[in-house]
Amino acid sequence: MDNTSFKEVTKTDRFEILAMLREAKKRNGSVEFTYGDKILSSHFIELDLSGFQVIAEVDDVTLDSTFSMVIQGSTEKIEFNANLIAHSSAAHQLTFSFPSEIVITQRRSSVRVTIPEQFGFICEGRFRDGYVHRMVIKDLSLRGVQLICSEALPTLTKPGMLLKSMTLNLQNYGQYPVDLTLLNVKEITHFANSSTQSNYFSLACAFSKPSSTLTRRIEDVLMELTLDIKRLQRIR
Repeated sequence: MDNTSFKEVTKTDRFEILAMLREAKKRNGSVEFTYGDKILSSHFIELDLSGFQVIAEVDDVTLDSTFSMVIQGSTEKIEFNANLIAHSSAAHQLTFSFPSEIVITQRRSSVRVTIPEQFGFICEGRFRDGYVHRMVIKDLSLRGVQLICSEALPTLTKPGMLLKSMTLNLQNYGQYPVDLTLLNVKEITHFANSSTQSNYFSLACAFSKPSSTLTRRIEDVLMELTLDIKRLQRIR
């Protein structure tokens, strides 16, 4: 890990951890964890010093199993372990112990803005299978984008590949042609509060050799986005 770009902080005070998790719950609302060979994503249902509950449909899980949890924020990532203390198959609810510590990885050099769904930001372009794929932009930074694809990906889609001549359609904020380097691909199963299940791919991409003009424009877009999102939050 590049220590000039990231800083890790460990928190062990229970009340401080609770405050941070509640803030993350308010801003992000969901937590990712691994079950077998799957990555699951779910919203917090309850959260207090006794533990927390999420909605997820899992089979053959044993109590006291340890799960690794991740909450992705706009400027930080929160990681912690929690033990399963109750499982309701009928309600699809999992109850976990309160974590004894959390590790916060803070990004120092590049702020990442999570894009509200109603903004309708899209990245589209032709993959190696010859088909044009349209993907939702989940977040944006000076370094790249995170994309959400609800379709099946071409077989050869893997980290390191170059996605050439893609277009970032940022609606009122403009359209930008870019080349993207695929850094990571995750298949995620998400559970909503209603227990409905959806599957999608999360693609972490970096801008490949961005021009100074693109960098300046993305920097302006990030500033505009941050202000507009804050205005929307105040209205609500």
